[in-house]
Amino acid sequence: MAFAPSKGKKHQGDGGGGGKMDLNMTSLIDMFTCLLAFLLKSFSAEGALVTPSEGLELPKSVASEKARPGLTVEIGRNEIVVEGDHVGPTDVFAQTAYQSLLSGPMFKALESRANAAKEMEQYGTKFEGEVIIQGDIEVPFSALYRVMYLCAMNDYGKMRLIVTSLADS
Repeated sequence: MAFAPSKGKKHQGDGGGGGKMDLNMTSLIDMFTCLLAFLLKSFSAEGALVTPSEGLELPKSVASEKARPGLTVEIGRNEIVVEGDHVGPTDVFAQTAYQSLLSGPMFKALESRANAAKEMEQYGTKFEGEVIIQGDIEVPFSALYRVMYLCAMNDYGKMRLIVTSLADS
């Protein structure tokens, strides 16, 4: 059984190609949206996750592992900073007895952040216990060791020291 041609369609011209065509933008927009999402995802995965603080000269190393996000502790020449909060001068901190550190401002700052992160576990965010330590090249080892001690005392056992990679230069 043959169907009658549609009366709504009019063939224009002899070959049917002489008329005006409308461009369907939906498919094009979908393609660009997928491309944009892919590029943003790959850019955010490879971008710099840690930027050194102003006035902080990081030590150089041949390490090539990329940094991951975590709690940031900065040990500058003059001051120690935990996630933007100044917790004390570096020279005094380097000479402080270990028992006194357990009641100091840095211990309390780390403790409150660890407790807050542990409370977030009920919402599905796992507490990894990772800390990123940025230490100036001129910082005494005693200050770095005391920072690491306090991090470990607050369940931040996975410590990463941020360095400038010689492989990048």
